[in-house]
Amino acid sequence: MPVKLLMPRVQPAMQDGMIVKWLKKEGDPIAKGEIVVEITSEKASCEVESFHNGILYRTLANPGDVIPVNEPLAIIKLDGDTAEELASIDTSKKNPAIMVEGKQVEVPLDLPAGDGKIKASPLARRIAGEYGINLAVVSGTGPGGRIIKQDVLDYHQTAGVAVKQAPVVEKIADKKIPLSIIRRETTRRLQLSKDNVIPVTSVTEMDLTDLLKLYKDTKTVWKNVYDTNVTMNAFFIKAVGLTLRRYELLNSTLESDAIVVKGNINIGLAMSIDDQLYVPVIRNADKLTVMEIAQQVSLYIDKAKDKKLTLEDMQDGTFTITNVGPFDVQFSTPVIAYPQVGILGIGTVNVRPVYQGDDIVKRSLCYMSLTYDHRVIDGVPAAGFRKMLKELLEQPLSLLN
Repeated sequence: MPVKLLMPRVQPAMQDGMIVKWLKKEGDPIAKGEIVVEITSEKASCEVESFHNGILYRTLANPGDVIPVNEPLAIIKLDGDTAEELASIDTSKKNPAIMVEGKQVEVPLDLPAGDGKIKASPLARRIAGEYGINLAVVSGTGPGGRIIKQDVLDYHQTAGVAVKQAPVVEKIADKKIPLSIIRRETTRRLQLSKDNVIPVTSVTEMDLTDLLKLYKDTKTVWKNVYDTNVTMNAFFIKAVGLTLRRYELLNSTLESDAIVVKGNINIGLAMSIDDQLYVPVIRNADKLTVMEIAQQVSLYIDKAKDKKLTLEDMQDGTFTITNVGPFDVQFSTPVIAYPQVGILGIGTVNVRPVYQGDDIVKRSLCYMSLTYDHRVIDGVPAAGFRKMLKELLEQPLSLLN
C-alpha cells in the first residue's frame, strides 16, 4: 500500500510549514532514512526523511508552498504496490505526523472505523495536540474505553519517542519596591534630560601617575592632621571647579530665549551608598581647597549611610561628576542632570606601558568622558574644557594652591 510523506510538526505550536527544496524528484528511488525534502516554519527548519524503501511516486507541493501540519507532501510507492492502489490513495486526507529530535514519526494512514466520536479526557486531548498524535489510533484504558493521559504517553513511547515532561517551575511572588523621595526626584530629572537635552559625549585619556603619587604621599598626613579621608574625588572636583571658571558655558542652563551662566560653581558628586544613587552638591567648589572639598564629601557619605541625606543637600547643582572607576568601568556616557548642560565621567585607572622619548615606562592612565548639551555647547569649547582639565590633573601641585 502506498504511503504518504506528511508535513511534520517540528514544534508543538507549529501549524504549517513551507517547502524549501525537494532533494528527490518524481521517479527517484528512496532508501529508508534518506532525506527527501527540506522544510521551514516560523521558528525552525528541518529535513524530512523517508521511513520506507520505495520510489517517490508523486510530489504534492512545490517549493514556496505553505502546507498545514499533517497534510501530505508526497506519495511514496512501495515494492508491490499496484496501479489501482496508487490511484485510490486520498491525497487530501490528513494524518498525524510529528518531529521528535529531528525524526519524523508516522501513524497508520487507515484509521479504525467507528461512529467518529472519540472518548478522551481534556488533558489527554491537550497532550495529544502538543505531540501531534491522532487520538483515533490510541487505545483507551479509562472507564468505557475513554482515553486518558497515560494512554497518550504510552502511545508516544511506543512510537519511539521519549516523552519530555515540562519542568515544574515554582511561582515566586514579585517584589514591589516603593520609590524613595530621592529616587523619585532622580527619575524625574532623568526623564527631563531624555526629553529636553541633545547630548554628545567625547572621551579624553589622562595620565594620572603624578596625581596618584601626590595622593598616596599626602593622604596619611591629611588623615592625621585633619581627621579626614581624602579621596581622588576631592582632586577631581577641585580641578573641574577651576576649569568651569574658564569654560563657563558648561556651568549654565538654557532658558527659552537665553543661556543663563550660573554665578556659583556647585558641583554634584554621584555616589552609590547601599545600592542607592545620591548626588550631593559641593557648593562654590572652585573657591574651596582640596581638603575642604574632602571634608564636605566625607560628611555627605556619612549622612547617606545614616539615611540622613536630604533633597536640599542635592539641590542647586550646576555641573556633575560621576566616578565609575572603582567599578572597573573604562569609560561611560553619563546622563546629564537636567537642567544642567554638562557631566563628567571618570573611568578606572590602568597601568600601561608608554613611550617617553626612547624609553618605555609604566604610567597610570584613565579616560574621562564629557557629556554636554549640544544646544548650548559646541565641540570646540568642549574640547578646550577637556584639555584644560587634563592639564590640571596631570600637574596636580597646581590644585593645592
